[in-house]
Amino acid sequence: MPEVSIIVPVYNRASSICFCLESLNAMHYRDFEVIVVDDGSSDDTPRICQEFCNSHSQFRYIQQNNGGVSSARNLGMSKAHGTWITFVDSDDAVRSEHLDIVQMEENVEIDWLIESFTNLYKKQTIQDAVTMKPLSYERFETFSPVKYFFTTFTQTDTPMFSVCGKFYKRENCINYQIRFREDIHLGEDQIFNLDYLHHVKRLVHYPMMYTYIQFDRFIDGKGKRLSSKILPLEEYYHVILNNYNAFRTFDKQAEECNIAYSVNNLVNDMVTLTLVNYSRHKHAKILRTGELLAFIKNKVKPLFQTVLPYKNSIKDHHIAVIYSLIVSNHCQLAIVFCRLYSWAVALYLHINRLFGR
Repeated sequence: MPEVSIIVPVYNRASSICFCLESLNAMHYRDFEVIVVDDGSSDDTPRICQEFCNSHSQFRYIQQNNGGVSSARNLGMSKAHGTWITFVDSDDAVRSEHLDIVQMEENVEIDWLIESFTNLYKKQTIQDAVTMKPLSYERFETFSPVKYFFTTFTQTDTPMFSVCGKFYKRENCINYQIRFREDIHLGEDQIFNLDYLHHVKRLVHYPMMYTYIQFDRFIDGKGKRLSSKILPLEEYYHVILNNYNAFRTFDKQAEECNIAYSVNNLVNDMVTLTLVNYSRHKHAKILRTGELLAFIKNKVKPLFQTVLPYKNSIKDHHIAVIYSLIVSNHCQLAIVFCRLYSWAVALYLHINRLFGR
């Protein structure tokens, strides 16, 4: 039985999957299996994956009808044999030290083992040379994982919202029936992490082991992730609300340290993912006249008013302005600010692209 099962969901990633798999094959620690779950790809991905897996004994290829990233990950989990389970996206990669912390913690009874990300952008490359963050084996261990998760953890570079770079005990996932929700298409990683956190007694965190590499606009052909698409307004609302409610289940255990993070996450996601997204011209056309305004008045404003005592938890000044306009019933003006915010972000990204940053 391998020590680690690495699950790689893939959908139409012919341009990046080989690079991803090669990086996994180059890891120092060799006690692992890789389960590649093809979510019904229609490009050259199946051929590439099958050829690679056929020539590498630690890699297995599984194919299913298109069901989304959560479905693919759940299938991979059901086929895993490792003590630990972790996930790698098909358009990302890992450094050769990715499993070093697993080897170092082999004889330690822990429930959750976490390291961090390296994000690579075009501006970090000069003549194909990549500057990587230096690694550190600085180690944090806690028997109060919930409080740690909402305090010290949030101050590090390790993202809470992702399952990548995190190692989960397969036995815990089985015993507590922890799976990815297949009925939602946004925030499923975060809900999985929060479900798992409920059953963690001992957590070890290496915040400066930047061994998971997330590529952004770096690999040719990198496009939308498996779960990336514009969702209906109501679906955004319910997914964001589900994530918020999941956060608030920890109020007692976290001694309310979670509330500020939860509120900031709720408001930021509702504004940027829903309101700003649908303020963009290409998405505004999807809605009927007055639909966004009615949604803000009937859904968003009542929800925002429930967290009014924690309004100072909102970190981004522009988001805070939009929040204040909504709770004070200036909803039409809030939409105008959302459009301005959208244009400002688009301009910033366009300038960065022009200068190759």
